[in-house]
Amino acid sequence: MDIRRKITQGKSLTPTEQQLGRTALAMGEDVRGLSIKEFAARTNVSVASVHRFCKKLGLEGFKDLKVELIRQATEAGNRRDVDINFPFDATSTPAQVMERMEGLYQTTLAETQELLDPAQLNHAAKLIMRAGTVDIYTGSHNLYPAGMFRDRLLSAGKSATCHDSVEAQVRTALASGPDHVAIIISYSGLAPNLKEILPILSSRHVPVIVIGTPYCARIHPGFAAYLTVSDHESMTHRITQFASHIAVQYVLDSLYSSYFAKDYARCSEFLERSFPYTRLPGLK
Repeated sequence: MDIRRKITQGKSLTPTEQQLGRTALAMGEDVRGLSIKEFAARTNVSVASVHRFCKKLGLEGFKDLKVELIRQATEAGNRRDVDINFPFDATSTPAQVMERMEGLYQTTLAETQELLDPAQLNHAAKLIMRAGTVDIYTGSHNLYPAGMFRDRLLSAGKSATCHDSVEAQVRTALASGPDHVAIIISYSGLAPNLKEILPILSSRHVPVIVIGTPYCARIHPGFAAYLTVSDHESMTHRITQFASHIAVQYVLDSLYSSYFAKDYARCSEFLERSFPYTRLPGLK
């Protein structure tokens, strides 16, 4: 696991250590020439706190932390040559737009791959495999990839729902139980419907898979699985949701594929059995 994922997903880190980690990541290659005392002063913590922080990350000491931070900064610098929020401007030609969108996709996918924990993905796929029904809860632009994910589950013979109205989502949550699994999609974790739906799901003992940024995972602890996406897109200062869209789509595609692979024989058989009823007229 890389240093960024260790920091953003570290369950044992205190709030102070999480802030220390964010500051350290932001420093990037500037950490190269710092002693541990200088680093502690720059991050407003004690030297002892830095030592404890390193141990919690599974590192021997500050030198190892510096190596990991410099490696992370170098890799991020190689990728981030495009503005995630404003990848083009009024002077951009179609050819430049194409190139910058490619860069945005590559950056977002690479960062999401770093954050997405294979063990969590594996656990989420098992939850779907065991569930009788998969209920997807989201809103706004995330309804489109969520609806596609529902349709893919249905195409593999897995019962699934994805309602666009909050009322329907609340009723679905109230009607669900331990034999269901819920998938929550919220980039920030601040979607208004979560305040109502998450407590209902907990009271109904429904396993919950959360898809969102590391911040979303921190403000909604205690659920069954967390599938984390790149978090460099601004919530307000952007042209549109270019990065969050592709990050969520990548996670959903990875989740569906992991589930299908686990139950390959049954999913494939159902898919084949459904072809005579679902294929386009005239196709054989």
